[in-house]
Amino acid sequence: MKRAIATVCMPGSLGEKLGAAAEAGFQGVEIFENDLTYFDGRPEDVGRLADSLGLEIIALQPFRDFEGLPEPARSKAFDRARRKFELMGRLGTPLLLVCSSISPDATDDMARVAADLHDLGELARTFGVTVGFEALAWGRHINDYRQAWEAVRRADHPNLGLILDSFHLLARRLPIDDIEQIPPERIALVQTADAPGIEMDLLFLSRHYRCFPGQGDLPVAAMMRKLDAIGYRGPISHEIFSDDFRAASARGIANDGMRSFLWLDEQVRGRPLVPMPTVDGIEFIEFVDNPNQVGAFVETLQGLGFRRTHRHRSKQVELYRQGEVNLVLNLEDDGFPHAFYLLHGLSVAAMALRVADATRAAARATAMLAKPFVSPIGEGELKIPAVRGVSGSLVYFVERPQARGTFFHVDFVPEPATEAAPDLGLLRIDHVAQVVSETELVSWVLYYRTILGLEPDERTDLPDPHGMIVSRATTNQDRTLRLALNASQAERTAAGRFMYRTAGAGAQHIAFGCRDIFAAAAALPTELKLPLPENYYEDLAARFDLDDEAITRMRDLSVMYDRLGAGEFFQVFTRSINGLFFEIVERRDYDRYGEANAPARLAAQAALDQIAETVL
Repeated sequence: MKRAIATVCMPGSLGEKLGAAAEAGFQGVEIFENDLTYFDGRPEDVGRLADSLGLEIIALQPFRDFEGLPEPARSKAFDRARRKFELMGRLGTPLLLVCSSISPDATDDMARVAADLHDLGELARTFGVTVGFEALAWGRHINDYRQAWEAVRRADHPNLGLILDSFHLLARRLPIDDIEQIPPERIALVQTADAPGIEMDLLFLSRHYRCFPGQGDLPVAAMMRKLDAIGYRGPISHEIFSDDFRAASARGIANDGMRSFLWLDEQVRGRPLVPMPTVDGIEFIEFVDNPNQVGAFVETLQGLGFRRTHRHRSKQVELYRQGEVNLVLNLEDDGFPHAFYLLHGLSVAAMALRVADATRAAARATAMLAKPFVSPIGEGELKIPAVRGVSGSLVYFVERPQARGTFFHVDFVPEPATEAAPDLGLLRIDHVAQVVSETELVSWVLYYRTILGLEPDERTDLPDPHGMIVSRATTNQDRTLRLALNASQAERTAAGRFMYRTAGAGAQHIAFGCRDIFAAAAALPTELKLPLPENYYEDLAARFDLDDEAITRMRDLSVMYDRLGAGEFFQVFTRSINGLFFEIVERRDYDRYGEANAPARLAAQAALDQIAETVL
């Protein structure tokens, strides 16, 4: 299979796009007509540049509004085609993509359409090139791949083939079984694109929200399995349109495209390139801070019931523990931790995931194009495989138990209990919420899906007083690892303020599961709690059949509540420090994240931030 990408997928100049495609490992590219129009050089120069990068130009596209036109428009369409065929010779590409007409003058007479396509194929033959015909989902008369195939079949010309695009097929929910009726040798090209599962005008969805397979909700893998089953072995090319991608880097988008292909190959073949790791949750979260200013953060940890139990053998690193929760505080003044602190301030620099085989987990990650990270280690210290994650933070892979014990038995020495801490009964890390830029949200969905096997939940919109936050949680099958991704276009939302405050993306809040939410809330110092508006509890009483005593108890302890079916969810939030905050939760047969409470929580956080800004 020849993997290709359309230049329209990537931002930047044509030269930058070709370079990014080659660097990511693509074998071919489709040249989008506008990229060639805006190129400062001759078509021959583009062909030579592509060849020097090891890229084949597999197609020129698109050629619009051709078939079924009355005269004199029909003759003019053939004149346009002749010019495109001449251009293809100079460019060095064998295929022209022709998409079904949206012209109001086009006829629905299939015999006329087939005759036009036959004549176009004959003209293409004289130039030594081929034409591929594609049904646009919003085509005036031909908007179904089965109609396009019928036109190609009737035209019956060797220089004419069918183009199948997963978006145009799947966004209209067309059945894929009829692909079996198409001889694979009559398919000139297959284009792949995904999209979110939202109801929207198809043209608008296509122009603004297409994404790579694995980043959306369309059953692209099922379609590709069908094509594989009938024996299609021709080129496959990504073709996406997205406002977010246009604001990203060409190199990053091309890398996402190749990661998508690797994932898609696994889905089609039914076997992994490298086995997916078995992840059993988060072993530790590592924070970085300035040793001269760490007091406030340490007080927050102590208020949450964490006690410093170990110190690193050779570094300025401390371990705070409670239940199965391990929090590492790195105060080093050089190397990666210090560089991360200088860029982001107090922040989460790494998280370590418990896996059955750390070496294999790291191999899986690098096979899926994650960037490996190697840190210097001291004699006798544990070597922990790692790759880069959100905003350059690290994802460690830790086996538990180790032959020599857990990670802190190897690298840390115990510290006598000297600190008093309240007992909040925290048990484990329930979930971590990371803020990413809106242009990278689907990229990180694909990252976690391909590297860790986390499946994305449905997109959720969280209303903030200053804009909308888009949230998408990703989870493993048994829900022991939950990573939520949040993004916002608005700079003044909680996500936007965090991005500004920390100079980039990263983990904004960590949620801990507890034994008893009311005992935890009672033990949590009042000065750490996020104060909630009185009206929240008035609304709570109206929404649920809770008695006055329960409402009063929750109000007094700043506990938030949600219910789905028979499941109940309780939350308590802390105030933020450098944008970071913590959450304590208790789940009672409840699998979501309390999204109904998000508007009140976001408003409370915005109010506190506004007070802080006013004071400053």
